[in-house]
Amino acid sequence: MKKKVIAALMCAALVLGMTACGSSSDSSSGSSAKKESGGDGYKIGFTDNYNGNSYHQSMEKYMQEVADELKKSGDISELTIAEANQDAATQISQIEDFVMQGYDLIVVDPCSTSSLNSAVQEACDAGIPVLVINDGPIDYENDLVYQLNFDFTDLAYTLTKEVCEQIGGKGSIIELRGTAGTTCDTQMHEGVEKALKEYPDVKIASEIYTDWTGSKAQSELNSVLPTLDKVDGLVTQGGDAYAAVQAFTSAGYSELPVIAGDNRGSFLSWWAKDAPEGYETISGACNPWDGGMAMYIAVDILNGEDVANNMNCPFGYVKADDVAQYADMAEDEVASTSYDWDTIKSDIEPGK
Repeated sequence: MKKKVIAALMCAALVLGMTACGSSSDSSSGSSAKKESGGDGYKIGFTDNYNGNSYHQSMEKYMQEVADELKKSGDISELTIAEANQDAATQISQIEDFVMQGYDLIVVDPCSTSSLNSAVQEACDAGIPVLVINDGPIDYENDLVYQLNFDFTDLAYTLTKEVCEQIGGKGSIIELRGTAGTTCDTQMHEGVEKALKEYPDVKIASEIYTDWTGSKAQSELNSVLPTLDKVDGLVTQGGDAYAAVQAFTSAGYSELPVIAGDNRGSFLSWWAKDAPEGYETISGACNPWDGGMAMYIAVDILNGEDVANNMNCPFGYVKADDVAQYADMAEDEVASTSYDWDTIKSDIEPGK
């Protein structure tokens, strides 16, 4: 597979308004996703459930970069990005607005497994394909619903299993969770539980919801750690691994527990340069480049290409032998993997 590992500089994501530019495209009902762009390129709308952490900001950045490339080639004419701030009602309204404004395809990073079903159905009834990414899947099925998902359970299982191995198969760990009620958080917690069934002598000392943000993780850990006996390991869903390092250091841990990393530059550069000598762990995360991937897939869907309704996006992992290459990453960078369009067509779009 042709792919390139990149460290992408994070920047504050630009929140674009929901006002459509230009005239609305006509939408025909039916199960076929193929549309005519009229020679001006397709209009694509994206509603992101959340924009408050580096991962989502990075995802939007990659999406915009690929969209700019596809604008130059004439494949798309417009990408509009909106954020729902973790509110299902807002996200429903955004989907409905995209439908009313005649967008050719709607990309959704869902805040709920089922709450958006009526709005997604409305889009499908109007003949508008919906591409669900990142925090899916949703539980609504339709010929016009396409889902590009991560196997969150497998990611959390892999990270937790490695932590359990590193601590010798016994001890206590902390589980840093994301946002309660999201598909991602639920599935990753299931992955942690799956791994712990194989290590009955490893117990969860505390579960902490952090919304995948370092500031909240550090604040919560600063409150929780003084109440716990020795902690041997920590698993995280992402966005807060280095905050955990800081919290344990502040709590006076002379020997850091095994902290599973999250592929953020803050953690990877610390691990490469400042971690105790011989520090062993694993770092892994969803690939925020799924935002860019979604743009290529959207065009293929609209062009009537053979795209599976259910697709998997690969994860990225970093181990001790690889971490040196990330020593100079800035704290707001994310290790990610980009894919060319041909690879997406051959390896991703055929589906599971």
